[in-house]
Amino acid sequence: MPRKIYGQSRIDRCPFCQKRAIYKNKQGLVVCKEHKNSMLQDVKCVCGTYLEIRSGRYGPYFFCTNCGNISLKKGLEFNQD
Repeated sequence: MPRKIYGQSRIDRCPFCQKRAIYKNKQGLVVCKEHKNSMLQDVKCVCGTYLEIRSGRYGPYFFCTNCGNISLKKGLEFNQD
């Protein structure tokens, strides 16, 4: 098993372009430098309602009024067209 190196245990990716993310936008999402002023809009759940972006102990996530909490990764996968 490889040894953990300081700073490499978690690498956040930008939800827009998949580059390394180090900035936070106004919604609380961790994004890259180019998308620092970008906002996610009109993210829908599988049930058809709009998802609300929330921030918690383990980072940002989506909330659906019908389905409950949904991880950021799953919510973005639902909306790939």
